[in-house]
Amino acid sequence: MPRQWRQMIVCGGLLAILLGGCAAPSAWQSPPSRAATTCLADMARFDKAVAGADVTDAGNARIEGFPWLRTNRLLASFSEELRDDFRSPAYVDWLRHMRALDAEARDIEAANLPVAEHRTLSRLLDAEDPAEAVNTCAATLSEELLLGVEDAAARAALRERVEVPDHYLTAWRVMGVYPLARLAIAAGYEGWKRDYLEDFGQPAADATATTWYTPDSRHDGWRADRAAQWLRDAPRSALGLLEIDHDELLQLAALYAPWLAIGTRNHDDLLGSPQWNAGPDGPLLSVDTNRPTADVRLAHTRYQGQVLPQLVYTLWFPARTRSGATDILGGRLDGLVWRVTLGPDGRPLIYDSIHPCGCYHLFFPVPPLQRVEVADDHSLREAPLSPAQAPVLEAGQRLSLHVAATSHFLRDLGTEDVMPDNAVPYRLRLVSEPPDYGRRSLVLPEGGRRSLYGSDGLVPDTERLERFLLWPSGIRSPGAMRQWGTHATVFVGRRHFDDPFLFEEAFVLP
Repeated sequence: MPRQWRQMIVCGGLLAILLGGCAAPSAWQSPPSRAATTCLADMARFDKAVAGADVTDAGNARIEGFPWLRTNRLLASFSEELRDDFRSPAYVDWLRHMRALDAEARDIEAANLPVAEHRTLSRLLDAEDPAEAVNTCAATLSEELLLGVEDAAARAALRERVEVPDHYLTAWRVMGVYPLARLAIAAGYEGWKRDYLEDFGQPAADATATTWYTPDSRHDGWRADRAAQWLRDAPRSALGLLEIDHDELLQLAALYAPWLAIGTRNHDDLLGSPQWNAGPDGPLLSVDTNRPTADVRLAHTRYQGQVLPQLVYTLWFPARTRSGATDILGGRLDGLVWRVTLGPDGRPLIYDSIHPCGCYHLFFPVPPLQRVEVADDHSLREAPLSPAQAPVLEAGQRLSLHVAATSHFLRDLGTEDVMPDNAVPYRLRLVSEPPDYGRRSLVLPEGGRRSLYGSDGLVPDTERLERFLLWPSGIRSPGAMRQWGTHATVFVGRRHFDDPFLFEEAFVLP
């Protein structure tokens, strides 16, 4: 059999496998070109190598049958609205963002491949940089299969498949007899909530020392009024997503980055930067407290028919110190995620926070935004918890977060006019910055790179004992640190931190 025939048979078989997941091959109204077929085959080789090395990036969801695209909950929320006109700028923008998510993930996955697997993949693709090779050809796939006049079936298949599975395992809820288990879980949550709300806004019960942190002032050059006007005029994509460059995002992030007053009992209460160190049995996760850092992400949400930008700050601690062998909450690595949602007027509309485990979700609306009653307030499910309204900042004021020692719970929000004495600067680092990409590709001490997160989205070795009690909630390893896009935030009910309609029901403008 001639060599070119064998290649065509192999590529055809791979194509049938790839496309069969989203639609029967006959549903495609025009057959892919040879270039598209070759690209799909190369992507299949790439994905097989990545899966075999267990370095799949879990932050964004793959789309079955469309291996050159990935999505998140925000982009998935547009799928029905873009049904009518595939030539529209919004539809093209939608595809562009999903392609960008996949391209970034492939850069990360290729960088994290062990050396031997990287060399093998390079030979298979006849390319020194496997990610560059598949990303270069991917534009052909979108152009040919999703923007072609004759491929309505392909576009319909894509709309059906663009979804992000929730991060609750229904099978676990069935096995854990969730209808009964949730009664005990809800009772435990109500007890924690009662104690937490009693302590919120109160002085610390002991004389714990406080360490102040303020954002690095190198990018702190904007005033709030100027930033608000700039945001109102800033360019948006066709979907309404903010389009600003690296320096502008750092300026914006510096303006709204909180000052931090952190109770400090020991080393585990110091801010730092996660990294891999050499351990006796391989790489060992640690936090360099000589480099306090906030990982900064630009995200978006949807509220009252508008797309609103969000600044997300992730702060890291070495651990939540365990009080003893029976402490179910303590363990390696801890943190705090603080999010600022900017309203249509360019000013903060609402703040909210979680820990990187997805736990302890708190909401702080900025007046005049108000928390209103919702159905969850009168059910077992966890309703949005709002300990207080956020302060409205006057000119020159900064928001401060007061954080408890050990638990790293938010104790209070405050306003500050003057930088505290001996404040420690913390660096702002964009998660879009290569080569680390927000801890998704960290340097290994022996060479090579590895993500902070496993292919399941969890940070290895950060599990807590609470997982043995809370697994009937359906959350995988409750208490473990996890990657953006995988944060389930309630044990009773279902809610995700990146839900694009998170604020719609419970928070209204009078």
